Amino acid sequence: MLFLSGTTVWAKTQTYTQPFQNQTITLSGNAVQSNMYFVKMGYWDVKKATLNLNFQTSQLSDKQISDITVSVNNVKFDSFRPKRVSGIQTKKITIPTRSLGGENNIQVNGQILNKAGHKNYQVAQTPANWLTIYKNTNVNFQYRLVPPTKSIKSFYDHFTGADTVVNQESVITTPSQPTNNELAASMYALSGQSRVITTETQQIPVTTFQD
Repeated sequence: MLFLSGTTVWAKTQTYTQPFQNQTITLSGNAVQSNMYFVKMGYWDVKKATLNLNFQTSQLSDKQISDITVSVNNVKFDSFRPKRVSGIQTKKITIPTRSLGGENNIQVNGQILNKAGHKNYQVAQTPANWLTIYKNTNVNFQYRLVPPTKSIKSFYDHFTGADTVVNQESVITTPSQPTNNELAASMYALSGQSRVITTETQQIPVTTFQD
């Protein structure tokens, strides 16, 4: 049995776009909140991370404004007021890399404010379904790869990494007529590897080779 991984230029800046697993969701209420989750590989030296937020807000009256705040791992890092337009809007928001961990939570909070006086605003009851976040919202990474060490864990992390699988740089291959020992080793390996899926359609390929 062989575990094969492609050749990578370590110093080259790589890019990887990770879609969220969330379906399109529509929110309503005084203050709305949506949680989305993503993973940063431990062997990435991340230079830049960008949230591509695709959303739509309902039309508001002239005395109302909407306000959206974005947090990562409970750290607020951006707040903006959507444009007063109909249709889908896209907001590119830079995520502070110092706040990223291995497993991460993006939280989007929104509220509608009623104008109360010349400069003051008060939180208002939001209309039904006022904020929609679309499923093609994603996080884009720009990073450099940290070369693997000689440890098994380091190899495993690189071999099963989301970018490695998506770029088709890893494969498991077994003999076409394996011995008992080879078959046992393959079963141990496949039990941990065959479910490594990074998108709805991709996983580490498993093939056979001639002795």
